[in-house]
Amino acid sequence: MRSFFSIRPWAITTLLAGSVLAGRAAEDSAASAEGKHYLPWEKGSIKFGGFVAAFNSDIGFGINNAAGVTFNAEELFDLDSSLTVFRVEAMYRPGESLRHQLDFTYASYHRDGSTTLSEEIDINGTTYPVGARVKSLFNFDIIRGDYTYAILQDERMRIALGLGVYAVPIEYGLSIKTTSGTSRVEGADTTLPLPALALRGEFQLIPRLFLNAGIDAMYLEISDFKGSLLDVNVALEYRPWKHVGFGLGYNSMSVDVEAESNNSDYPGVDFVGNVGVRFNGLMLYGKLSF
Repeated sequence: MRSFFSIRPWAITTLLAGSVLAGRAAEDSAASAEGKHYLPWEKGSIKFGGFVAAFNSDIGFGINNAAGVTFNAEELFDLDSSLTVFRVEAMYRPGESLRHQLDFTYASYHRDGSTTLSEEIDINGTTYPVGARVKSLFNFDIIRGDYTYAILQDERMRIALGLGVYAVPIEYGLSIKTTSGTSRVEGADTTLPLPALALRGEFQLIPRLFLNAGIDAMYLEISDFKGSLLDVNVALEYRPWKHVGFGLGYNSMSVDVEAESNNSDYPGVDFVGNVGVRFNGLMLYGKLSF
């Protein structure tokens, strides 16, 4: 299961690196040409489409400054292992050079489940027996904003580096019913800011057909908080008309956060526990550009 969800960013990095070398050679050979080249890069765009994702998630409930035991949310609590959501992305390049770029992405992933325990579990010193009825909730959104600058840009390719920030509203918890009554196990209900480094690449394969790729990554350990993120995107995009395009993309993402104190100095960390979400899937989208 975990090998299916593993993210292999080195493949994207190799693709971008090879394309950079090829682009530099093309740029050098064309350097002596007079006049400006036509640049096919858009000023701005809006993408909207459906994203079908497959999940592998872990959640933990902590007490007394300990993250506690971690459980697989899909296997034990019967959360949906796949989900179809609406996803929207927007991009704008201020200035005439088109080297500066601002990006925004939003998608919402909300799941709940209901199951009967097939094994005994222990949470924060309380043992819940086989046969207990469990209702689970696990909601999170991905809100991303990025700024990148094109260090290499010509009529065939565009490579950009920059910084971004993810705002991740997250909520998870359990309601467990046994013969002695119903217990609520609180996880988290907060919004976490996660800064990231960003790498973007766009390549014109043939007129009107483009390959787009991007990687966002981060790792932090601050004041009883530990977090990591890796977000990899690849898309093949066809633009039959000047202002309209269509694409098929693949996205693989991993987010892991662990909080050991509800009084952490890191913003949004007001819980004790840990969450790990890994998902990948395909997105079919339409695009309006200007």
